[in-house]
Order: sequence, then structure tokens, then C-alpha cells
Amino acid sequence: MVMSCIVIDDEPHAIDELSELIALVPHLNLVESFPDARQAIAYLQEAEHVDIIFSDISMAVLNGIDAAEILNNYCHFLVYVTAHRGYAPEAFQARADGYLLKPVSYVSFTQKAEDLTLKHQDIIKLQRDEQQFLFIKGGQKSSFIKIKYSDIVYIEAMLNYIMIHTTTGHEITYIGLKAMEDKLQIMDIFFRINKSIIISLNYLDRVDGNIARLAPGQSYQIGDKYKSVFLDFLRKHTLKS
Repeated sequence: MVMSCIVIDDEPHAIDELSELIALVPHLNLVESFPDARQAIAYLQEAEHVDIIFSDISMAVLNGIDAAEILNNYCHFLVYVTAHRGYAPEAFQARADGYLLKPVSYVSFTQKAEDLTLKHQDIIKLQRDEQQFLFIKGGQKSSFIKIKYSDIVYIEAMLNYIMIHTTTGHEITYIGLKAMEDKLQIMDIFFRINKSIIISLNYLDRVDGNIARLAPGQSYQIGDKYKSVFLDFLRKHTLKS
């Protein structure tokens, strides 16, 4: 699973160097960089969350240590990247998950990235184990319907609504398909195969070319936008001689 990250540093060359290192790690995705912590915090308040924040410490507007209490609310991992060894005690008191010294070497960076990847997998597994079901709003006021993830066969977009097809029937709720897709990211059994359909791999019977056939009998075309990621997943899980 790809981890999103941002970089905070008041030196442009430091941002460039760290961006190059991030680009060398396939499971890291740099979504934005900032010259100071205040701008980063403003962004995070809108974006709500990233997996990793790589932050300098000594910055003029707001230093990384002072910003930690806020930054930790918006990420899984806070990693300091600094030219100064002396900040280490303060960094770990601020609940930092890493402390990289500039200039950051490829080896030290990839080692830290691998360490965070393993921790991230543990977090996702824990979330998955704790979340075996979801609640959707029913048709009546203050009405809620419980749906087990394992019972979902596929989900169909209907303008501003979605229809959740389960092994026992279907339910309609007011939410967009993209929002539902985001909700299902922690579950690795759901795939969006076109602009209107998310399927559960638990009920995928076979794939014939561009057609995904589900065990209950439904068939749906795999859209060009989603085909490469979906087929790559299938290839990785295909038995080879």
C-alpha cells in the first residue's frame, strides 16, 4: 500500500533532495512540500491526514518541535530531518518516529522507509481487524443499518446515492461512490473497476478480458482508467508454474 507524505523545510535545496529520495521509494508518494510548518498545518487542516510528515526542526516561522503537537494529529508518522544532532532528545519527547541527519543518505532513508512501511502495515491490519462492519443511514430519521464487509458483493453508484448489494439483498444510502471508495481503502478485498461499480473480490468468479464476472451472476466492464491497477493485482495473485 502506498503511503502519502509531505515535506516541511525552509531550505529549497533540502526539499529537492528529500523529494528525490522519496521518488526512489515506490511505496511513498509525495503529495506536497512546504517552506514552513504553518503552511503545512493549514494544508493538513483541509486534507485531514497524510501517512508521513518529513519535517526540518530549525525553521524561522515555527520550528518543527513546537509544531509537533499539531502535526502528530494529522499523520501516522512524524520524521525529523535535520542537520543538528542536539535536537534528538526533544524530537523523541515530541513523539517523533524518526530522526534523519542531513545530508540524508539513500541507505538511511530507505531503511527508515522500510521500518515505517512495516509499522503502517500493522496499523492497517489492526484497523481491518477492528472494523468488520459499517453503519449506513436508513430511510427514516435516526435510522441506521449495519452491514458486514464480508456480506458486500458489489456497490453501485446512483447519482448522489449508492446501492450496496449484499448476500441478502440491497440497501441505498446518500453518499458518493468516491467517498465510499475512500472508506473501503483499509479493506484490500474491494476494487473499483469502473466509474459506477466497486466489487468485492470475495465474490469475483472470473475475469474474461475486460469483463469482471461475479459469483451471483452479474457481469461488469472494467474501465480503462481502473484496468491496469486491477489487472496488476490479479497477476500478483495468479498461481505460476
